[in-house]
Order: sequence, then structure tokens, then C-alpha cells
Amino acid sequence: MSKLAIYLAVFTGGALGSILREAFSISLPGLPFLTATFGINILACFILGGLYAQRRRLHPHWLHLGAVGFCGGLSTFSAFMAEIYRLGQTQLWLGLTAPAFEIAFGLGAAMLGGWAAQKLWREEPAP
Repeated sequence: MSKLAIYLAVFTGGALGSILREAFSISLPGLPFLTATFGINILACFILGGLYAQRRRLHPHWLHLGAVGFCGGLSTFSAFMAEIYRLGQTQLWLGLTAPAFEIAFGLGAAMLGGWAAQKLWREEPAP
């Protein structure tokens, strides 16, 4: 696989993920104890878990487009930290507990996405 093809896949996926993140962040309100980025990051973790569960069945271009590009563009650590910082400025306990909550849910979503992908695309035994 050429490096140019990899870069184009990452670029395309990143652009799509970034546009979707912006659309979600505008239309999805946050809750008092969760950030708007929370749901976006959980969705990205779920998709990432599913992609990595199927990585042996996917062409490398799709993995670069989906996992590195799309999920990387969809989720963002900088937006996560900015929102956590704002929460911490209002109430310190929110700034300290929200990251642990979001990380725990993100890991759970990645595991759930991997499990769902394995169930959805499991190979049937040959007759």
C-alpha cells in the first residue's frame, strides 16, 4: 500500500469525522455533569472498537480511513480537555470526576463496539 493512499484515506476520514463532530457539538447539548463531547467520544470509541475487532477482515485502507481518520477527527482530546477545564472552573468536583467518568464509558463503548462487530460479522463454520 502506498503512503499516498494511506495519507488520502486518513485525510478523507479525518475530514468527515471533523465535520460530523462539529455538527454534533452544535446540535447536542451537554448535561450539567457531562460535556457535549462525551457522547461524541463514546460514539467514536464504539466505532473504533468495532473496526479493530474486524481489522483482519478489513482492507488496510478502510482501517486507516475509519480508525485513524474518521474516529480521530470525530473525537478530540483538545475539545475534551477544554470542556473539562470549563467544568472545573464552575465546580472543581466536576472537573475532577468527569474525566474518569468519560474514560470509563469510552473504554466500555470500545469493548461493546468490538463485541458487536464480532457478533455482527462472525464467520459461519463451513458446512
